[in-house]
Amino acid sequence: MSKKASTGGAQARKSTARPTSKPRAAPDPLLKAVGDRIREVRKERGLSQDNLAYSVPLDRRHLGLIETGRTGATIKTLIKLAVALECEVGDLIPYVEDLLPYADWLGE
Repeated sequence: MSKKASTGGAQARKSTARPTSKPRAAPDPLLKAVGDRIREVRKERGLSQDNLAYSVPLDRRHLGLIETGRTGATIKTLIKLAVALECEVGDLIPYVEDLLPYADWLGE
């Protein structure tokens, strides 16, 4: 007996493979520096991402994207984060020394 061709009378199996997702873009180094500073202040306050996101309110995944530099925070979000963290908005921006590597990007 011969086997039926895959396009023959037997039903074709459905593929269970996940569709390939597009590769993630590398985080912007300047946004990553800001995100690192936000994470640093958050941890100094002893807050988890969930706690901070709940108090803002902000989706925890969005906060994670900000902290990893994959998206930038708006001024409004920075103000909300500063209020929740009980700090100045400027405390969420990296120190000048940490921004010097990006000086050429900033139009020095």
